[in-house]
Order: sequence, then C-alpha cells, then structure tokens
Amino acid sequence: MREPMKILYLSPEHVSGTMELWKHEHERRGHICRYVTLFPNNYGFPEDICLNLPLQPDQGWLVNARKALYKAIRGPQGQDTDIPERPPFWCARSLPERLFFRWRDEMLAPIVRKAILEHGLDDFDIIHLDQGAGFLRDARFIRQWADAGKRIVTFYHGSDMRNRGIFPQVDRHADLRLTCELDLLYLDSRLRYLFLPVDTGRWLPVESRPDDGIIRISHGARNRFKGTDRIIEVVERLKNHYPLELVLIQGVSHDEAMRMKAESDIAIDQITDAGGWGYGMSGIENLCLGIPTCTRLRDEYVEFIPDHPFVNVNPDNLEDELIRLIEDTAYRHAKEEEGRAWVERTHDIKAVADVLYGYYAERRWVQEQGSRDGHRMAELNSASKRPRPDSR
Repeated sequence: MREPMKILYLSPEHVSGTMELWKHEHERRGHICRYVTLFPNNYGFPEDICLNLPLQPDQGWLVNARKALYKAIRGPQGQDTDIPERPPFWCARSLPERLFFRWRDEMLAPIVRKAILEHGLDDFDIIHLDQGAGFLRDARFIRQWADAGKRIVTFYHGSDMRNRGIFPQVDRHADLRLTCELDLLYLDSRLRYLFLPVDTGRWLPVESRPDDGIIRISHGARNRFKGTDRIIEVVERLKNHYPLELVLIQGVSHDEAMRMKAESDIAIDQITDAGGWGYGMSGIENLCLGIPTCTRLRDEYVEFIPDHPFVNVNPDNLEDELIRLIEDTAYRHAKEEEGRAWVERTHDIKAVADVLYGYYAERRWVQEQGSRDGHRMAELNSASKRPRPDSR
C-alpha cells in the first residue's frame, strides 16, 4: 500500500475559499493536506493554520504607508502597470523598499521558524505557494524546502504577476507553475493552466427567486475597475423602461454575497479588461447558482473556451445584451441551464483536481492520473504555446 502524500498550501490570505476545497479533495483522494495563511481573512472563509503575522497588508497603517511609498517611486497609480520584462520579475525599486523588506524578514523569521516546527511543516512533500509567495520576501524557508527535495508549486491569480511581478528568489525553486488567468500564459510561457475550483454540490441552482415582478441584476462592485460606473449608468437608464433593481455586492461576507447573488435574475461580472481577461470566481459562482452571467471575453478567451455559457459584453453592447436577457425569457432560462452544466464540467473541484493530478503525474510525483486529464491538458497546453498578442 502506497504512503499518502502530504500536501501543504501557503497563502497570504484565504480569499476565495479554494484552499478548503483543495484540502477536502486531496483528503478524499487518500492524501494529507493542510493550509497556512499569514493573516486572517475578512470574508468568513475557514482558517486552518493562521499565523496572524504582524507587518502584513491587512493592517491599515502599513497599507497606507506602502501606497505612499509606491506612488513616490512608481508614479500616481502606485504600481507597475506594465512591467516590461517577460516573464515579469519583481525587484525592490528603491533603497527604502529594500531595507523595509530586509528588516521585516528578520523580524518575522523567528516567528515563522517556530510555526514550522510546531506544525511539522518540514514533513510535507508538495508545497503550493499561492500568489507565488512564501513566508518571507527573501524566501529562505522555501529554499530550505527545495534543498530538502520538497516539490514547489507556484500559483498566480493575476495582479500578483501583472503588477507586482514574479519573485525570482521563489521562482528559481519552482517545479510547477500554475495560473487561472489566461493572459498570464502570454506573460510567462512556463505556466500551466488550471481552472478555479468550486464546490458545485454546495452551491445549487436557485429553484425560485422573489416573485414580485422585479428583475434583479447583481454585480460584484468591490473592484470598480471592472466597469462598475458604466454598469450603473446603463442599468439606471434601463430602469426607465423595465422594472429593474441593481444589486451591488461589496463589503459583505461570502455567505451574504452568495445570498444576494441567489436572489438575482441576471449577473454582470465585468465589462473591461482592467483587472484581467474574462471572468473570475464571482462569475463562476453566478453560473453555479444558475444565473445568466455577462462578462467581457476577448477573442483569445472565446478561442480558449469556445463552449462557454457567458453573455459576451463590453461597455458598448452591454445595454443591448441586457435588453435581450430582460425581454427574451426563453433565452434567459436557456443561459441558466447552460451555465450550470458548463461549471459542472469545467470548474467542479473533482474535474479541476483531475487536471492537477495530471500535472503531478507528468512529473512522476504520483502514479494515478485523473480520468479527464488527457483531453483537458492537451487543450490547455496548446493554449499556453500561443504567441503573445501585441496588446494586453
């Protein structure tokens, strides 16, 4: 009987609930899994091992100080919106920045070392680094794990690579590099694609919504760069002709956000590319609940997922597409069923884990391979070899 693998996830924060999903799925497959966060989340997601480290970006004074420093160094936006290198690598851009991270690493190292010993983190076989980051900016513990033969996996969500860049001190030890963002495949050809997972068994289609004659349109408005102002403008104009209510979801727990989504008839994920191409967890959850979902899909994304169920929108056609969804009830119901079925095929945690275990098997970390790997991995690998477009 083979020994179970021990798999560890390390993330600054538990943002989307996926680490808990991965823990249960790895355990379902007979392995051991834990996850570590550096500071607690504000979304109501469970924590496993939370170190609650000081000097992290959950502390307001530190966030404000960092923003001021980055604006002084990097311009009014406070971030490197287009790092020229491909792949884009991070480096300290000033002496104060370099000194701060060196000082913080020395302050946190004893706390981290104690936690590693206390929780037996040196005993794990595969280490997943969410956002491609470790405990410290100098990655000393990641280096020690790599030297001890641990397998290092980095996972990038988008802005961590687009705006911050890859940490070279982590990257040199990575055995597998993953992303859920299509545009990152054009920034780093070494990346392999992995769809974001969702528990389709937990979030089921809504059987009945409020029957008051009002059509509710929901939008996650936490990140305004998704086109929130334009969405508000269009829906407010349509209110002159249809019984509509715009539900803006922001500043609430995940459970409350899901309740608000479940009462919606139509959802809008994003209408711009400012925060990345396509769609994110919010859009996946909408489809899981059986809600027709509008989002902006570039031609590259339509080619990548030609069977997608989204209503493809942009700032110019949003109004026309909403009118069609409002007036054509049959079309709206068809989108409800299409979206749920697609999420089950593509984003369910078991289907996504099949692909991940396929990547493990490629590297001979495991012998088993998910039954759906062959087709999906060939599809994703062909996408990762496409030439980078002229503009992002």
